Amino acid sequence: STKRDEEGARILDGVDRGGGGAGAAVIDGRRRLWRRTFPGADWALAATLALGILASPVDVRVDVGGAESSFRPSSPISVSFARSTASALTEEQLLVSDVWREVTRQYIDPTYNGLGEDGWKKKRLEAVQKVTGVGPDDKEKVYGAIRNMLGALDDPYTRFLTPEQYEALAAYARGGSAGVGVQLLLDPGSGRVVVSNTVDGGPAERAGIRPGDVVVEADGMDVSGATAEVVASKCRGEVGTEVNVAVRRGGGGRTADGDGKVIYFNVRREKVKVNPVVSSAFQSEGGKKIGLLRVSSFSQETARQLSDAMAELKRGSACAAIAIDLRGNAGGYMPAGVDAAKLFLPPQSTVTSEVNRSGRTVVYTNDGVGSDATVPVYLLVDGKTASASEIFAAALRDNDRAVVVGETPTFGKGRIQNVQPLEDGSAVAVTKARYVTPGGRDIHRVGIAPDRTSQTCKAENTAADCLSGIL
Repeated sequence: STKRDEEGARILDGVDRGGGGAGAAVIDGRRRLWRRTFPGADWALAATLALGILASPVDVRVDVGGAESSFRPSSPISVSFARSTASALTEEQLLVSDVWREVTRQYIDPTYNGLGEDGWKKKRLEAVQKVTGVGPDDKEKVYGAIRNMLGALDDPYTRFLTPEQYEALAAYARGGSAGVGVQLLLDPGSGRVVVSNTVDGGPAERAGIRPGDVVVEADGMDVSGATAEVVASKCRGEVGTEVNVAVRRGGGGRTADGDGKVIYFNVRREKVKVNPVVSSAFQSEGGKKIGLLRVSSFSQETARQLSDAMAELKRGSACAAIAIDLRGNAGGYMPAGVDAAKLFLPPQSTVTSEVNRSGRTVVYTNDGVGSDATVPVYLLVDGKTASASEIFAAALRDNDRAVVVGETPTFGKGRIQNVQPLEDGSAVAVTKARYVTPGGRDIHRVGIAPDRTSQTCKAENTAADCLSGIL
């Protein structure tokens, strides 16, 4: 039996036939089971079709109207029969099945958003039926069926990537030579990629791209359904080359509603130097010296840069408190958020926990090396503070090391994805685990609410504005 035939048999068997009739189950030497009911069929026909699946000794169990008979052939049996084309999947149907199988294997929620195993199997069958008769030249129909199937999970981070999108993501992971200086974030409300921040003086900012813009096209590719990483990869390339970026502007608020007009930009790629940590100081309304650490993203260098910036602040007059500005910080490298939090926590403090679908938990704790657990800390956040930034913020807040200040809750991204490549060059990103704060909270789609609400803590406000009336 070929892999395709086995897959076809499994999917076709997903239909509840109901009623009477004959049925057969086949178990081969590797103990694989194939079962099929044939309503109204003669039991001999059922047995003959079942035996035709494998050219080796098999156990056969046949049900006829509720009665069961069994026999085992003493030698290999050769049976000639005409197999229905319905039991062999096309390449398009196999792609649907491959996506379904990877999600089934990895997805964090074993209930599949309340569908249950049977409901999730039904979604596969529906998707397979939708692509019946669809040829290789009509991939968009196949991709649409897959995305519709995944949409039943109500998880914007579990998504299908076309071969072009996956190749772009792989190129991004390999490292590009230049970019345009933007931070991007997937908005779960709209399913679109949003500009969360731009590098000061960078190509995107100079061209006129703004935080809050929704990216609809990059380098000639429609980025509907793409991840933030895929869009970022399309913006990267050789120094001096141009990339066309189309954004939808308008709507405002915490999430982009995409109701505004589309604006097109030609942006020249440059070597963009991003300094994730910038330090300074200001005087509070009460006359106290406040150290300010602006953290725009989390990279492998962030923890070291934070440590150096803290040491620099200590060389002058003592700071009454430290303000860490995380507004617009969409995250980045998750371990960097963990390592940065360790700088401010007592030894053996819990930083965060990672929980998979089986409930297995990995706890990240502070080893205590180089920690500064005494200076008061204030964290400035907004609706675009996400992912690694939220891990950092929750670790300090739940360990009573910081006061969170902002106008709105943070973004609420508390999930981990794995990107699984498929045989045709496409891929599927699957949510495989979740983060839990030291206090045991799951912040996904909820975010971290400020301890102190400040109405003067928008992106355009200074840190001193945010802390007005607080310090």
